[in-house]
Amino acid sequence: SAPTAFVCSGPFASASTMIVRLLLLLVVSCEAVRSTRRAVIGGGAAAAVASSPIRRAGAFDNAIPEYASYVDKAKRRGTPPKDLGVLKRTINEQSIDADPVTFSGLRGCDGKPNCFSTTGDSLLEDRILTGVDTLISPWRPPADDPAPFKTLASAVKEYKPGQSFIDGGGFAVVKETDSYLYVQFEALKKGYIDDVEFAMAGGREQGIQVRSSSRVGQTDFGVNAIRLNAIAASLRAKGWAIDEITPKTHQDYFYAADDARDQTFDKDRRKGTEMENGRMDRPAIG
Repeated sequence: SAPTAFVCSGPFASASTMIVRLLLLLVVSCEAVRSTRRAVIGGGAAAAVASSPIRRAGAFDNAIPEYASYVDKAKRRGTPPKDLGVLKRTINEQSIDADPVTFSGLRGCDGKPNCFSTTGDSLLEDRILTGVDTLISPWRPPADDPAPFKTLASAVKEYKPGQSFIDGGGFAVVKETDSYLYVQFEALKKGYIDDVEFAMAGGREQGIQVRSSSRVGQTDFGVNAIRLNAIAASLRAKGWAIDEITPKTHQDYFYAADDARDQTFDKDRRKGTEMENGRMDRPAIG
């Protein structure tokens, strides 16, 4: 409504006129602010939401649908080693009974039960000096496969996130050449990233070098073994010779994985394992 008119004379006339003008300016300014707020909160904000689809922050494109429930949770992706890839490696450097050997290959493991690699000291007695045994044999393609590395890459890309209750965050190929493949896999809840590499560095007769390792934590709850066994199974069906990773081949690794599953508060870690409906037998103390 319009302000009430009044008459003022004498020395106060100019002052009164100035006050009225200031009041009118204040009313107009406040109304402009309200209009702007209504535009932003109403149509402006709605248009912004409609034009900007919600993104699952940090998720790979092939993450399972359940990943949406953990988008806002804190992630522990870790930092990848600086020396990934095919580089000059030396094994048996500290060995008493085996000679040092230098070759081009993938990174080894550091003894923690959260990694497997075809790079490692030749003798078991040397490998266990730094922790558990994590050495695996190279994967060997059949002689009648004309392009074994392409076969391998296809098998990796066909891997299903969420199988055996792991890698629910999906995976992505980071680097791929005719002889090297680097893939990152993400855990469902906390976003742990595992670095997985394959390389044909010495010719097909020497097989495919393999490395699968977690960045964070002491143990991996068996994840790297489950992942490699799943990929290997699809290749064995095509005639590849690949040793399965089992409690018989890597006893200490699996004991560490079972021990972690048994003690964790996250019951989902026990899904699909013998401890889903039971727990480890532990000796009584005292």
